[in-house]
Amino acid sequence: MLTEDAEPGWAGIWTLTHAASRAALRLADALPLVDTLDVIYAAADLREAQDKLEWAHPALPARCAAVDLGPLESDEGFTRGRVVLGQLTTAALNRAADLFDADLTIADVLTLADVEAALRRARDKILGAGP
Repeated sequence: MLTEDAEPGWAGIWTLTHAASRAALRLADALPLVDTLDVIYAAADLREAQDKLEWAHPALPARCAAVDLGPLESDEGFTRGRVVLGQLTTAALNRAADLFDADLTIADVLTLADVEAALRRARDKILGAGP
């Protein structure tokens, strides 16, 4: 499973965030717009996190696994899609938390704080804990 197999550190955060961003857009595309606004906004937060990672570490997209989970199967449903998105964002947040124990530059700490905030916003929207 991707949540367990993604690399640790920056690379794992990027891979999980990329996969979650793609999955959120596919989930939003599977349902009427009115039912998926929170997922669309979560996808924007995930893209923000990914942009911040790429700005701080430009080599990430070239060296990390760019996983796309593919379209949502009709028998999985919207609820299952949200669960998968929640798992991906939680795994990325766990890797971010692990990085705080590493020897980071001030720039890395600031990037990590921004990425973590965007991931938390996305997870809250996906799981229904936020606006």
